[in-house]
Amino acid sequence: MRKFLFLCLLISFTYTSAQSLAVGAWRDHLSYKSATDVCQVGEKIYASTDKALFVYDTSDHSVERVNTLNGLSDSGVSSIASSENSLIVAYENGNIDLIQEGKITNIPDVKRASLIGSKRINHISIYDQTAYLSCGFGIIDLNLDKKEIRATYFIGPQGSHLNITATSVLNSKIYAVSESSLYSASMENGNLADFNVWEKLETPSLEKISLMTSFNNQLFLNFQGASYNTDRLYSFDGVDWDLFDKESSNVSIKASEELLVIGRRFEVSVFDRQLNQVHYLSSSDFGEAKTDFNACLFNRGKYWVADQFQGLLYAHQGSTERILPEGPYHTEVTQIKNLGDEIWLSHGAVSENWDPTWKSREVSVLKSDTWTSSIDLAEKGLKDLVAVNQNKGKTYVASWQRGLAKINNGSVEVIYDDTNSSLQKRAVYEDWMEVGDIQFDRQGNLWCTNSQTRAPLSVMYSNGVWESFSLENGISEHQDLSKLMIDRNGRKWVQLKNNGIIVFDERRAENKARMITNGEKTGNLASDRVFSFLEDLKGDIWVGTDNGLSVFYNAEDIFEGENASKIKVTSEGYTTYLLEGQQINDIAVDGGNRKWFALNNNGVILTSANGTEQIHHFTTANSPLFSNKVLDVEVNEATGEVFFATDKGLISFRGEATKGQSSFSEVLVFPNPVKPDYEGLITIKGLMTDAVVKITDISGNLIYETQAIGGQATWDGRSFEGAKAQTGVYLIFCSDDDGNATRVAKLLFVRG
Repeated sequence: MRKFLFLCLLISFTYTSAQSLAVGAWRDHLSYKSATDVCQVGEKIYASTDKALFVYDTSDHSVERVNTLNGLSDSGVSSIASSENSLIVAYENGNIDLIQEGKITNIPDVKRASLIGSKRINHISIYDQTAYLSCGFGIIDLNLDKKEIRATYFIGPQGSHLNITATSVLNSKIYAVSESSLYSASMENGNLADFNVWEKLETPSLEKISLMTSFNNQLFLNFQGASYNTDRLYSFDGVDWDLFDKESSNVSIKASEELLVIGRRFEVSVFDRQLNQVHYLSSSDFGEAKTDFNACLFNRGKYWVADQFQGLLYAHQGSTERILPEGPYHTEVTQIKNLGDEIWLSHGAVSENWDPTWKSREVSVLKSDTWTSSIDLAEKGLKDLVAVNQNKGKTYVASWQRGLAKINNGSVEVIYDDTNSSLQKRAVYEDWMEVGDIQFDRQGNLWCTNSQTRAPLSVMYSNGVWESFSLENGISEHQDLSKLMIDRNGRKWVQLKNNGIIVFDERRAENKARMITNGEKTGNLASDRVFSFLEDLKGDIWVGTDNGLSVFYNAEDIFEGENASKIKVTSEGYTTYLLEGQQINDIAVDGGNRKWFALNNNGVILTSANGTEQIHHFTTANSPLFSNKVLDVEVNEATGEVFFATDKGLISFRGEATKGQSSFSEVLVFPNPVKPDYEGLITIKGLMTDAVVKITDISGNLIYETQAIGGQATWDGRSFEGAKAQTGVYLIFCSDDDGNATRVAKLLFVRG
């Protein structure tokens, strides 16, 4: 019997919904489909991904996400290991978290150390309450009782750094692997920090050693073959080597006192102390369309498998389950798009040189707190999906390799390429077809960029007819271009690689295009390297470069020579230009016309509508943001939730602003009632733009007054004097600027 355990009944425990997300709160949107390892601590099964963890509690069948939002100190998990009561979480940057009895202790010594080279923790082995961490420079000795690093072993020649990929303890000796070499040292020596006590051993193969563990007085090492099913697994008793297994693709070896568990890409074999196979599991037992095991755990007849595509798989006595928290198709996100009540993600990528990366992925959709994905974009050969857009229920996806796809119910309906549209392959090479962005004009015509062609801007009119346009001004078939914006006047703004922007208007009789650069008479951009642009609610055009911000305040005069301006800001007595020296990867505007800036190495900044006041600056140091490299930002104008795509995954923050409404017909106060233990902000949403909000007690005494940001206002539950609201009913009076439209709502406070 096979069951699919998606744990929908547990969403309230493991996944905060957009509806219940308080203003100022965060939630993660990581993908947990690609599990890399699995460990057990008591009744809890931990599965790791490359970015975080999730834990399945076998006692109550609950699933919990574990990431920077609820205790982890970092993202980028590189290794996990467990003892009877501890889970060690290690990271690519050398950081360490120790989880014991639900409490997380951070040990940042390696991360903070001034070491040259990789600090990545590749593997963890545990022996007698000591964890040996195999690092990019050597071995860390971690005392689990004292929760501290006891020593560091540099075992390379003359005590130099050596990339250690695994360790294991056997018969009073510690063994360490570096690529295809095996080292050992006597633990009775007492000075493992002395490189002279480490001996390099002869091995039966020169191939890379990918796995190592000790079991029943023998050391087991897997020598990785060059192709599928060419691994060789040897045992070593300290003197002799024996070939134990060949013609396999081994992914994990885990040993307990009584059993040796060998995980292969599509099967698991369990051996007793006499090395007889006593249990076996095949990937076909799960009935999934696609599996690829990464690690396997076996305990008391139960299999727990970390799978590349299915998250955590469980099997016991013929019954199987798939255990997976809600999440998108993939953790990496190139573009976020808010389409009505849905958030769409493109998971493709482009190299730093603007070439395809040939990644085969689907697009993801978040609707009503449930994630789904497209079905067959990868199967149809569409790689590097970099943009998605929708008009009147028709969805289109851009591929930086094969053109444009129209999808219906998640499946490809038609692919537009050089055979059935005006799209073209790269002119010089005639190889692939780079479509970088998709936008719709007010007439419902689809426009897209088509890089390195002689006519790099194409349109599919609403009647299905295609046409392409040259961008004039010396834009040759060698020019890379990608992002596209259509302003309220119908002009097309096109991002050029290292050459500024082209503004194009096909309706003009002549001079249809203007190139904008950093020249004083050619646009006055902060830099020719443009990464983003945005039209705000007033019609101003904001342009993000690798040297800060430029703004066109009279964009309607762009063809009459309008130049960009910079915004002066004052901080700590110094006057400078807004975000000067920063690379701005993306810009978004919220319902209050405030600007969100996604920065390449400095997190996210929110400013006032005119950019002169900084409201928020989120980094990894002061927020749950996964990384300071933020690639894209998008605002859900209906809820105020702001989504940040970092290079380590997607996360969102409930902002203060929403889109203003034309009436007060949908005013909602949340939470209502306010319970004794609630400490967050009270949100009044569904307001007319910039409405005035006054809060009184039931007797009509004014308690608080504020103004909405767009269509939403917040209250911290305190009076002007800072006193907490007491138990009782409060009235919320809402009015527009002129006082012509009004609405009254009620709010109940319950104090303990």
